[in-house]
Amino acid sequence: VACALGAALFYAAYQLLTRKLVATEPALRLLFYTALFGTLAMSPTLPWAWDGRLPTLAQAGLIVSLGVYGGVGHFFLIRAFRQTPAALLSPLLYVQLVWATLLGWLAFGDLPDWISVAGMLVIAASGLFLIVDRRHFR
Repeated sequence: VACALGAALFYAAYQLLTRKLVATEPALRLLFYTALFGTLAMSPTLPWAWDGRLPTLAQAGLIVSLGVYGGVGHFFLIRAFRQTPAALLSPLLYVQLVWATLLGWLAFGDLPDWISVAGMLVIAASGLFLIVDRRHFR
């Protein structure tokens, strides 16, 4: 629970800082500092997470591809925040719930329980309400 709460807090901070800094900072600078902060913050946890075995070539490729996909995704997020108001873009980020569920099922054979699905539906409905409500009153 503590790890999930910490991840949610750091993700929220990441989203808020990206929204604020996108107006004044170039995209590559934001990418660099995000990677630098993540590296510095997570490196002290390495002794507890790594058992000493080196990854195989296939595993190393997956690790590198994860970094590339994350970097490209963050770059696109920066560009989207630069060109679209955050209030309109933020509800669209809820599509991550669908992808996380699908990938969790495909990679690990894990599906969320009914309470998790109910929570996801509340979050998605809130995002859709914000989109519909904003268009209705303009």
